[in-house]
Amino acid sequence: MDGIIELESSPAHQNFLRYDIRVIIKFSVILGKDASCIHKDLVTVLGENALSIQTAKKWVKAVSEGRDDMRDEPRPGRPVTACGDANISIVLVSLSDDRRKTCEDISTETSMSRTSVFRVLTNKLNKKKFSKWVPHLLTDEQKESRAYFSRNFLRRFQTEQNDFLGRIITGDETWV
Repeated sequence: MDGIIELESSPAHQNFLRYDIRVIIKFSVILGKDASCIHKDLVTVLGENALSIQTAKKWVKAVSEGRDDMRDEPRPGRPVTACGDANISIVLVSLSDDRRKTCEDISTETSMSRTSVFRVLTNKLNKKKFSKWVPHLLTDEQKESRAYFSRNFLRRFQTEQNDFLGRIITGDETWV
């Protein structure tokens, strides 16, 4: 399945599938554009979501050699299912009992591999391990608080310079 690239800065807020981008590349090749020119155009429209120059060159070469179908070709091997909805639910249930469980504990309990459990926790559930698994994303209130204290520290540093830095005590938040 082709992924969707969302353009936040685009005035039309359009979504581009990888397939769409490949068709644009095909059209540009027919117009006689080279890979670097096509890549430059894609970066202008898609910004940081544009494909790499190497990928653009690969598709320009494929189109130039006569490839008509812009869809992904089937890939060999077993599809990745470790981060599927079923496994996410299993990990959530296991974690709801005790948030201090390790990946190995959850792995033993659920019969999933440790790496799969870790992938689900960090990539899908956005959790980070301190002394217990906690959500990694900050709330708006936490972001505002950190911005407030950062501005305050910056103001104090500008007035007090090295005296201020000498009074800062740092520590690990997990014990607080």
